[in-house]
Amino acid sequence: MKKILFAVAALALGLTACNNAPQAAATADAEQTAATTGRIAYFNVDEVMAQYQFAIDQSTAFQAEYEAATKKLTATENAIQKDYTKLQNKVVELQKKVNEVLITRANAEAEMQKLAAEETKIQERINKHQQEAQKVGNELAEKEMVINNQIVKNIYDYVAELNADLKYDLVLSSTSNGGPIINANPALNITADIVAGLNAAYTK
Repeated sequence: MKKILFAVAALALGLTACNNAPQAAATADAEQTAATTGRIAYFNVDEVMAQYQFAIDQSTAFQAEYEAATKKLTATENAIQKDYTKLQNKVVELQKKVNEVLITRANAEAEMQKLAAEETKIQERINKHQQEAQKVGNELAEKEMVINNQIVKNIYDYVAELNADLKYDLVLSSTSNGGPIINANPALNITADIVAGLNAAYTK
């Protein structure tokens, strides 16, 4: 199991603006094709994730759930290991008694059968623990995926909603590592608008 990493893939929206073309240049084909203005905007995904309260809350809640599950699994594992160590010590002690002829063969065989039964129970606990760990890991991974997908959808949907008013021809996304955008005019950056809109919608 890994700590949650809300690493959202870069989002790009190719949106067509519907500006009115000059009447003199209008043709039958032009009327069927949306006019473009060449307007482009971009936003930083990492910055949105770091400031989007829904993503922050989901990350905090998931981290708490992950840590609680890990703590529980570790406690079970430690308990099994402790009992297994005790069993090993019993086996060593019994062998020592046999070697020093401090126990009859019949009693030694009876004790060995008891220890074998204990070993079987411990192995059953180990198998059950492994199955539980796998189940918990799968459930957490699935939950993390659902959270990530919901965050991505929220961002994607809001960018589309925002651009219905701003009417950019293209909205690109970048990351703090550069992403597809290496250099751009800061005036084209609409990260703050997206964060504000997402948080406003979340707090309603």
